[in-house]
Amino acid sequence: MNPTISIVNGSRSISDADVKRHLVALQKQITRDFEPAWGWGANLVFDASHFNMKIVIRDHAASGDLGYHIEGDKPVGYIFAADDIEDAGEYTSTLSHELLEMIADPNVNLYAAGPFHLRNRRRVGFFALEVCDPVQENYYSIDGVRVQDFVLPEWFEQYHKKGAMKMNHMKTIDAPFTLAEGGYTEVFSKGRWHSLTGPKAKPKSRRHRLQVRMNVMHHPV
Repeated sequence: MNPTISIVNGSRSISDADVKRHLVALQKQITRDFEPAWGWGANLVFDASHFNMKIVIRDHAASGDLGYHIEGDKPVGYIFAADDIEDAGEYTSTLSHELLEMIADPNVNLYAAGPFHLRNRRRVGFFALEVCDPVQENYYSIDGVRVQDFVLPEWFEQYHKKGAMKMNHMKTIDAPFTLAEGGYTEVFSKGRWHSLTGPKAKPKSRRHRLQVRMNVMHHPV
């Protein structure tokens, strides 16, 4: 049974009616595009009283925010609609991004071993299972709502030859562990985290899921 994700609107920049309308398109993305590829889905409910996970929409990021965290046994994430609208003219692609990554790895503890290059040397590390970061500047539209592209399970499987398999929903990359223009990923290797970036990638200051991963690494249960 798919989990229920509650979407809570604490923003003054977007109305409840707009959020509910956008959730229809986001649910379509999950059910039509993401779940057939990954085998994992979710049911989106506006301000649900009973839920397995939750995303809260606020206007602005502020110092002291918890970011992505586990509240009791329930993953909780945040997006900041006013900041996103000022930056990109919309917030739905960010919500799509957070939803898909929450569905794929709700406890932020999944990895895949794969190769990467650092200072012109080939290394092997553990890639964080973040399904949108490698293609974070790729978007498409569902019923007029902008949503985030995502990589497929094959992206995390190093044995596929270049060009042999579809690697992301929008078919813009053709090999495992490669990054689309503007994409990035985090890799843990030899006791350190490394940030890898694709062409023209923008710096990302609020890597809240990375902070969760670092906390788990340094303070295991």
